[in-house]
Amino acid sequence: MSAANSVRNILPSGGFTSLRQLKLLDLIAEMGGSERRSIPVADISAEAEISATTVSSAQGFLRQAGLLETHHGALAVTPSGLQLTRLRAEDSARARLFLRDLWRSTWFAKAATRFLRQGPLERTALAEKLGQGLSSTRERGLYLVDWLDYALIVHVAEGGLVHLPDSSPAAEAPTSGLPLTSVEEVLALPDDTFVAVMRAYTTLLTSLRGTANHA
Repeated sequence: MSAANSVRNILPSGGFTSLRQLKLLDLIAEMGGSERRSIPVADISAEAEISATTVSSAQGFLRQAGLLETHHGALAVTPSGLQLTRLRAEDSARARLFLRDLWRSTWFAKAATRFLRQGPLERTALAEKLGQGLSSTRERGLYLVDWLDYALIVHVAEGGLVHLPDSSPAAEAPTSGLPLTSVEEVLALPDDTFVAVMRAYTTLLTSLRGTANHA
């Protein structure tokens, strides 16, 4: 077995929600500055007011997801991690779109897409499929679904049913009666509306591209 094929897939740590992990990433980026300095786990733990064990357990998934890197027991954000935290500070919708593009080729994005191509799944059912063979704790799979929802790779509806974005009602942008005549107007949209508009544009462009290819 090659080294590439022997890499173990990692789920988010239990007891530490995706939102708290995002805030931890923000903190590490802030402490490391624009130079992305490596920060000792003990210092991160003290600043975040959480245990060093919690910090260490969170880094596995964040590292595999391309957002953190380790250096002799210290942690630093990757260039992508730094970009994500900066976008989060400016506009959460654009941060989510950035993460979607960053994660398109990850094992968890591919797995979720594969499972949902057969149709929508309950959040718990998708969590179990994603976590099969990786953890006996359903919670960690649920946190992964939450991450995927944040990254716009899946859409979790109010009832807990999970769709692929292009097949979900949220993919239909509420553009009726909403003339967008400038970049400024688009940038001023609320997060949810901005994301829906971007999804609709993506769907439209994909459709036009397909039509052009068959012309």
